[in-house]
Amino acid sequence: MVVGICKLLENILATNDVKGPEFIFAFACIWCIGGGYSTKDGVPYKEQFSNWWKNEWKTIKFPSKGTVFDYYVDVENSKLEDWSKMSNSDIVATIDTTKSISSYTIPTVETISASFLMQQFININHCPQLVGMPGTGKTQIIKGLLTELCAKNPIYLQQIINFNYYTDANLLQMILE
Repeated sequence: MVVGICKLLENILATNDVKGPEFIFAFACIWCIGGGYSTKDGVPYKEQFSNWWKNEWKTIKFPSKGTVFDYYVDVENSKLEDWSKMSNSDIVATIDTTKSISSYTIPTVETISASFLMQQFININHCPQLVGMPGTGKTQIIKGLLTELCAKNPIYLQQIINFNYYTDANLLQMILE
């Protein structure tokens, strides 16, 4: 992830006239160092990292509300914005009740940030991978991103193959054929 974030940072700085590269650097460091933290045994490591970052690194002032992971860098204006501002469509207006609920990805802070970071990795030809506990929405976030990519660009195609404990090489071969 560190190599990917560094390449992403290099790509952003090379292609844009960025007024405040320190915002992008802080964003990259936060997600490289603290992005993998979670809550374990009742200890909120991600929140602790956020508090530590806000106390130690004063160059970039984060809002007191939420954590450092709740904000992205608005490159055009060199400032921090809430991830919810990236939600570009009213999901209620786009719901087709003939489709199953699993065909929609609801834009939350977590889904928007994960999709954004994965999209940035795809843009620099790095393969993103989501890891986490069962039931955290990894598959749904990836399905939403793939659906969006396929709708916007005809070079992308998607085929979903679900894996589980019982998936072995023979079953995968049969599915692929």
